[in-house]
Amino acid sequence: MADKADVTTYILKQALAAKVGDHVEIAVEAEDGTTFKIRSTSEQLDALVGDLEGILDADDADA
Repeated sequence: MADKADVTTYILKQALAAKVGDHVEIAVEAEDGTTFKIRSTSEQLDALVGDLEGILDADDADA
């Protein structure tokens, strides 16, 4: 991943996902109006979902 100095942080407004051929596209809109698409494989999304589940499960345990 890029050096943290090279990363811009956006606050998510909305995100939509769609299967396109052999990959998944996630369209993202930030609160400031910035829009972009992310193309990924199913394997990459599985890894991301696993990470998010771990974060949310830890938050639930802390609550």
